[in-house]
Amino acid sequence: MFKKRVSIHWIKAILASAKSLGIETEEILSKTQITLDLDKNKPEYLSLQETQQIWFQAEKLSNHEHFGLIMGQVFRPSYFHVVAYLAMTSPNLKEAYQHFIKFLPLITEAASLSLCYQRNKICIVFTPQIDQTPFSRHQYESALTLLLTFTRWLVGDKDLVPDKVMLEHGMTSDSDAYKNVFGLVPEFNQQQTCIYFPVTLLDKELIDSDASLNQLHLSHAQTLFLSHQTRSWRDKTLFALGQYHHLNLSKKTIADHLNVSPRTLQRRLQEEDTSFQSLLDVHKRDQAIQLIKETDLAFKAIALQLGFAESSTFYRAINRWFNKTPQTLRQEKTVLSDVGD
Repeated sequence: MFKKRVSIHWIKAILASAKSLGIETEEILSKTQITLDLDKNKPEYLSLQETQQIWFQAEKLSNHEHFGLIMGQVFRPSYFHVVAYLAMTSPNLKEAYQHFIKFLPLITEAASLSLCYQRNKICIVFTPQIDQTPFSRHQYESALTLLLTFTRWLVGDKDLVPDKVMLEHGMTSDSDAYKNVFGLVPEFNQQQTCIYFPVTLLDKELIDSDASLNQLHLSHAQTLFLSHQTRSWRDKTLFALGQYHHLNLSKKTIADHLNVSPRTLQRRLQEEDTSFQSLLDVHKRDQAIQLIKETDLAFKAIALQLGFAESSTFYRAINRWFNKTPQTLRQEKTVLSDVGD
């Protein structure tokens, strides 16, 4: 499986949030047994699983019902590094969002953002790219709070209130905490995690807009992005596959995403003794085990989500991958859960 990475700058944001609640960084790191040199920003990236360990300990030690909301408000541009400075110097909010979404992997590969237009509104959708450990409620809430805090920072309006906020989890007992942060109470138990603004806000000139600085930051971001992507073509292809929320993907779709022709992608993968189809198979296998063990979706629904037209084909694939039936795999999850209880 492609191992997703998270920038040390994002880790600093998590640790700063915990520190604002009286939890010292050393205490969190000692619990996780992860060694960091925060002054020198080393290592530059942590794995998603290491990041999840730090998140878990920060949440646990703080024991705060709204840790995610607090993290979203303890914002500094340095947590987004060059991506923040590129966005801040953009001419308007639309270009700032476009830069932020494109270069988000420099901050984290653990999630993706997409910008959708719905009549007179824009919607920014937050989608986790989960490896193993599911995201907590606090992680979803921190993402939308950060988006709002950053947007307020960009346009110079600390009182900006979104049109709507949607969260996939249920509401906690304290709705006032959400209203104090967002200016409204979010809609809970929704199909996606997202935040809405008026579409007219996209044309808003940014307070730190600077054409010359923007070009410098863009050049820097592009250089870092190119370096960031210098992995094997196998890893780049698996990462690209993970950016899409459906699995009926073509070689052309992924080649376009990687800015190469399908023929070039095929040749690069052949040089690494693999192929697009075999990597798509790996990706489907990883998604299959996650959907079977971490959701209660019907197997027919999982088959369709994985791109199998027939349930029988899905069952054969599961048997080929795991030498087990979907029922057995799900039962294993249930047994583990019972043991944990």
